[in-house]
Amino acid sequence: MNHTGANKFVHSIKVPKLFKEATKIVKKVAVDGASFKSLTANPRHPNVQGIYALVSETLRHSKELQYILDYSKILIENPRFDPWLARVLITELLWGKKVLKSEAIPIVTVLSYKEKLLKALEQISDAVADPSDKKKVDLPRYVRINTLLMSIDEAFEAFYNDGWNLLPKCEDYKSHLETLSNMGPEDYIQDFHIPEVFAFPPGTKFHDHPGYLKGKFLLQDKASCFPAFLLNPKPNSCILDMCSAPGMKTTHLAAIINNTGKIYAVELHEGRHKTLSEFVSHTGAECVDVIQADALTITPEQYPNVEYILVDPSCSGSGMARIEFMNQDRRDLFIRLKKLRNLQAMILTHALCDFPNVKKVVYSTCSLYPEENEEVVDEVFRKVSDKFKLVNLEKKLNGQWNNFGAQHSRYSCSDGKSLYALPEKDLCNGFFLAVFKRKSSAEVEENLIENDEIETCLDNQQEDTSKDSEKKRKNKTRSNHQDYSEIKTDDNVDESVIHNTEEDVTEGVPKKKKKRKIADQDNIENKIDTNFDESAIDNTEKDVTNESPKKKKKKSSKKITDNTTNMNENLSELKQDNIVEHDEVTVKDKKKKKKKKNDEKSENH
Repeated sequence: MNHTGANKFVHSIKVPKLFKEATKIVKKVAVDGASFKSLTANPRHPNVQGIYALVSETLRHSKELQYILDYSKILIENPRFDPWLARVLITELLWGKKVLKSEAIPIVTVLSYKEKLLKALEQISDAVADPSDKKKVDLPRYVRINTLLMSIDEAFEAFYNDGWNLLPKCEDYKSHLETLSNMGPEDYIQDFHIPEVFAFPPGTKFHDHPGYLKGKFLLQDKASCFPAFLLNPKPNSCILDMCSAPGMKTTHLAAIINNTGKIYAVELHEGRHKTLSEFVSHTGAECVDVIQADALTITPEQYPNVEYILVDPSCSGSGMARIEFMNQDRRDLFIRLKKLRNLQAMILTHALCDFPNVKKVVYSTCSLYPEENEEVVDEVFRKVSDKFKLVNLEKKLNGQWNNFGAQHSRYSCSDGKSLYALPEKDLCNGFFLAVFKRKSSAEVEENLIENDEIETCLDNQQEDTSKDSEKKRKNKTRSNHQDYSEIKTDDNVDESVIHNTEEDVTEGVPKKKKKRKIADQDNIENKIDTNFDESAIDNTEKDVTNESPKKKKKKSSKKITDNTTNMNENLSELKQDNIVEHDEVTVKDKKKKKKKKNDEKSENH
């Protein structure tokens, strides 16, 4: 088939703006790695949710689209056809409304290939559409009831009048997921966790529903509803939403407190700030003050009564769509994630450290990368663990969830202290969430006591070690004294006598006591050779230095010098005493020596 008319592309009729805006976003995400969330929050089109849905579907079906484009040869035969616009239009035809109503040339071109496109869709192999992609295609359509404009009972009645069949609520989360997977085309069910959220069969359209057009029904994925649900602010409370646009979570918070308190919704960029303001007004969230500012510049002096903070910063958006055709270099991805992580950590730190009255802070991302999730929480929690604790979400939800805790146990938010929403398991968009809660005064005091006990325990361990060392030293000294008194030397002097004596001096035994012990040595019935080996004492001096206990080695240099001086004096005295003793001792018996001494005394007198 030759589409000559299509090749001319005379744009007498323009492509609807919805498709043009969706095309720009898809291209930026796929080629530039831009943030899916931030781009869909700031389109140049009033139908924000319609663009979000179309972009999300296009990204999810990336593998199938590539196969269909190759099979149908639509781009080869129409080389001027924008490949990204082609993807968006084919998505709308095959998985969206399944209708394209326009006389614009690109739409006419796609419709002329409809048979080939459908045939290609039928022949897509399992290698192209893997199980995880199929599950993502079959995600339910989630609708949050805006309870500011409609009660849940009124919603039940409206859906009943529309011909929908309400399925009974399940007893556990596992049964709920099974029900979601097996819903009929006319069935719907109230969410297991969040009462104001309802799930409809995949592909259900609400863009033309009167409830949607009036702001009563909001097309918000279940995972995106969890942050406000778990923050759970009390009525009349003061809340800060630090990264608000497009406003889904902000308006959910307003509904939870029923417009009774105050919400400060912060957005920096002008375009997104405008979108946020319009959406807040559309949903009747009268308690919301929209602020155009950098979240990092918001101070407690400006908003002193903030009790709850929601931190849902810009992220990669990896949980909201499988961007299979985004052939981004791993190094570029790493650099981008690092930049995102730094910003995310700064905002979360600001929320926890700079607002003294805040009670609870929720951190969430629509990302599945640990760099943006566990690593951010872990880094910040180390700074605030003395004041905040991580809420055990597994306990909070009574275990009714599939993926509690971090992906790796080494993080502080493991063991149920965070949660992941995984599309394949939870039938909703990918998401990560952790909750910080300020410790009570009793918990802070208990934490201080625990820290004191740890320090005391360490001090006691050191003291016990010191006591054991002192005890061993005393036992060794006592043993040395005992051995010393039992020594009976031969003609040669036993060096251990002098060595032990020097060790006692080093350990601080009083000098007078030592002199008595040396005097007692005179009474030992020994035979000491006159050829006294002075090297024994010299060697002993070296041994004293080498064998002194470790504790004494840790003394200051001054003390060591003083002890060495005292030791040398004692050794000098000891050496002199021994030399005198050797000079005086002869081979004669003691009586002759005594007589000689008496004679010398007489001569002196």
